[in-house]
Amino acid sequence: MKLFLTFFLASLTTVFGQKLNFDIMVEYTTTYENSNYDKSAYAMSSNDNYILKIVSYADGQKIAYVADLKGLKSHEFSITESIIENDLKNIKFTYIKTVKHKFARTMARGIYFDFVSESNNDGVKTVKLNSYKNKAKTKLSNSLELKIIKSEVNLFPLFRFLCLHPFEYITELNYNGAGLVTNCINKNGLKIHVLKAIEEANLELTIPNLFKFAP
Repeated sequence: MKLFLTFFLASLTTVFGQKLNFDIMVEYTTTYENSNYDKSAYAMSSNDNYILKIVSYADGQKIAYVADLKGLKSHEFSITESIIENDLKNIKFTYIKTVKHKFARTMARGIYFDFVSESNNDGVKTVKLNSYKNKAKTKLSNSLELKIIKSEVNLFPLFRFLCLHPFEYITELNYNGAGLVTNCINKNGLKIHVLKAIEEANLELTIPNLFKFAP
């Protein structure tokens, strides 16, 4: 089905807003305690500071959340869909509010990270992502084993946002290189993230210059 994407705002301030084009979609399946769940988000190949996530709620409502990682805030939009013609769908994004995440970096205080390469077989790198309790990196607190393949752009921020809670907004936690995480397992093997899909996308939104901040 062809998608005809439009962006709607009640305020005319959108004319002077920032236009964002999300052109990559990634989906991961997480397995934890015998349960499986999928989660997906959209990224921009030209700017890894913004990530778009669409959430469908039980009442049928869909909300789009655009995370500004460095700005520590997210912009929320309601989504409505309508059929214009048999093969043409209209998707309308209506700006709701902006939420500040001023404590989003708090969880990273006193935690230090590094990436340790272990092997490279047939283009698949095995990398340990270690976290430490001290700056000297002698007190290991956690370790994840990652499988990373080469990609045209670095998609680690997208993986971090989807799978590494509560470090979604910790931009310093970033892989040095253009890579895509295909598999992640924690040190006790209880939680596993597996890449389910990666696709081209074409979602264009405009972030208004004048925000309506949530109280």
